[in-house]
Amino acid sequence: MPVNKCPTFSDPALYPYIERIGECSLLIRFAEQIDSGLPSTIAAVVKYIQQHLAPKPISSVPSYTSLLLEFAPLDFHIQDITIQLQYALHVSSSEPTFERTHTAPVIEIPAYYGAEVALDAKRYQQKKDLCLSQLQQIHTSVIYQVYALGFSAGFAFMADVPKALQLPRLDSPRPSVAKGSIAIAGPQTAVYPASSPGGWNIIGRTPLSLYEPNAKSETSMTLLHPGDHVRFVAITKREYLDLGGQL
Repeated sequence: MPVNKCPTFSDPALYPYIERIGECSLLIRFAEQIDSGLPSTIAAVVKYIQQHLAPKPISSVPSYTSLLLEFAPLDFHIQDITIQLQYALHVSSSEPTFERTHTAPVIEIPAYYGAEVALDAKRYQQKKDLCLSQLQQIHTSVIYQVYALGFSAGFAFMADVPKALQLPRLDSPRPSVAKGSIAIAGPQTAVYPASSPGGWNIIGRTPLSLYEPNAKSETSMTLLHPGDHVRFVAITKREYLDLGGQL
């Protein structure tokens, strides 16, 4: 079956627009370029869809500039769903009282930046002439915004990392990165929610669990969501261990 654009949003030059990308999937494109205002806008649309769309999508995947919605085959009636999505987009852009996630408090993540967990401290010393205490000071000085979830369950892509800390990914990814590892790749920072392979620069670790697969709802499975604002708060080794951190 050929993939067709949804007829009610036929002009991709106009944002946002809705595109059919599979048998039962729709993609809402909000912009061409990444913008700091997009995560809260997309998160607001997701919340509206979860509360009001009928039928509800079986999955919704927000990204930097888009939102992927997947529906059950028996529930997928493209014309009806598109009309509802148009209204959701209209409400989110025009209602001044529409609740946006950027009004929520900043989420604080305890972070231990000790040498035994900052696996790439030497790389920062060589390439950025930064010692571990300077790295910690700079990384904790910024409030980051969650732009997208991906790579693995609960993995939140956050930006913008100060230029002083921006380094490219490792040439050869590590076969295993410990759960809770705090990492940087270019302008992005993240926390590995579970042990997994990874090629980002590891600068610390948090004892906080960012992903709970046995949570009651899909939303509560992950601590962080697009549109959230995050601050890393430095803690001592003793505090890290007392909070359940592993070395």
